[in-house]
Amino acid sequence: MRGPGCHDTSESELRGATMNDGQSTPFALCHQPWVRILAESDGVCLSELMISLAIGAAVLATTLSTLNIVQTHAGKQYRLLNHQQDLRLGLEVFEQEVRLATADTIVTAAPNEFQFHANLSDHRTVTTASLLPGQSVLPVQDGRGWGEGKIVSVCDRHACKSHRLAHSGQRYQLTLAEPVGMSFPEGASVHVNNRVKYYVKGNEDGTSNLMRMVDGGASVLIGGLSDPRFSYWNDRGQGTSHPAYVKRIVLEIHSSQPLHRMVREVSIRS
Repeated sequence: MRGPGCHDTSESELRGATMNDGQSTPFALCHQPWVRILAESDGVCLSELMISLAIGAAVLATTLSTLNIVQTHAGKQYRLLNHQQDLRLGLEVFEQEVRLATADTIVTAAPNEFQFHANLSDHRTVTTASLLPGQSVLPVQDGRGWGEGKIVSVCDRHACKSHRLAHSGQRYQLTLAEPVGMSFPEGASVHVNNRVKYYVKGNEDGTSNLMRMVDGGASVLIGGLSDPRFSYWNDRGQGTSHPAYVKRIVLEIHSSQPLHRMVREVSIRS
């Protein structure tokens, strides 16, 4: 069987035609071994083969385009879910830590910054012996897990004094970087006093990050925000900027992924 357009031409005529014009003719193409095999086996000629290849390429291009659209959509949804999770977890952390603040531990109450002191990890113990002025090693019930460089407060019934730890806490003692300047009785309370700071930091693309800093170490709590801000309210429901009168802290954020407004209100301890 011969393919369409192929004629029974003698070998001499084919050779002569090829030598005369120096180019392959339709008759010559039909007598090429690979074309003849295709034509004899399947009845397919070169034109049909090219059409099939073109259709296959179009189908492949459409499939790749569809896969690219699906992948782009899936990536967008993944980023959106991650951002929503960051929002939820970030606001939970903010609320839990701000609840530990009191009016007398607030350092800064500004629209773009809120700073206070709190014992975030609830590290506390008591002394097992009285302390004398000039003493830097504190005998305590349990000093394990207290990090080097942390600020600790030593308190009796009348006053509290802050000191920095020179070394990590040990089982029965804490070592201060500087000695105490006053006497403390046995049973005086000792607790960690973390410096906590929430503040707004702008990005080059016009968005802002809500930053969290604890004892000097800063990290992004929630990113991709638009104009986050703090506001402060007293016990009468009036706005205030004086730390001593603050009873409630309100964090208002506008998220760009997707566009929506969120407000988190936290009441601090009395």
